[in-house]
Amino acid sequence: MSIGQNIKRLRESHGMSQLQIAEIAGVTDKAVSTWENDVKIPRMGAIQRLADYFGITKSDIIEDETVQSLNPLLLYPNAIPIRGKRAVPIIGSVACGEPIYNPGDGTEYILAGDDMSCDFALIAEGDSMIGDRIQSGDIVFIRRQDDVDDGSIVAVAIDGELTLKHISRLRNADGHILHTCLTASNPKYPPIIIGGANETREARILGKAVAFRSMLP
Repeated sequence: MSIGQNIKRLRESHGMSQLQIAEIAGVTDKAVSTWENDVKIPRMGAIQRLADYFGITKSDIIEDETVQSLNPLLLYPNAIPIRGKRAVPIIGSVACGEPIYNPGDGTEYILAGDDMSCDFALIAEGDSMIGDRIQSGDIVFIRRQDDVDDGSIVAVAIDGELTLKHISRLRNADGHILHTCLTASNPKYPPIIIGGANETREARILGKAVAFRSMLP
């Protein structure tokens, strides 16, 4: 079982609510819900508090014996199989619409495959990237790089605020970038054009989106 499934089994075997588990772990009941749904993994401190309360070891909670009864690749050929797991920090939210940035406190993580080349994750907000099947609430995995090909989906900081868009650039004959165009995949959103003699905004590419994880309702 996964960490979240182990916590859920432990809770249900003692007839406890998510709120009661949250009070023991020192978190909110919403956090416990994300654990049990394998959206996020708890910090080691929370796991230790649960282990101490129930008189078990941390390994009893952390041990993962997940066995998939159905291979999702048979249903979703474009899905990325997870081979091994590692914790990737969720650093905040990225707008799929107007730029926003809600910084995380560096303590939230989500599991990713060892073979996924990413450095951090962001939570999508808004609907401007639904043409790429990225919905509000999805987790977007980002590989940190500032040199990307035109057409890539990138996380861009505009005056310190993040947005997720397709990128393309207009260059002059010597290759100098004249304008950068950030385009949504939802046609109701106009492109964001950066550059030109009168440009006062500061824009920086934080990285390229390499994968996303959809959150089912």
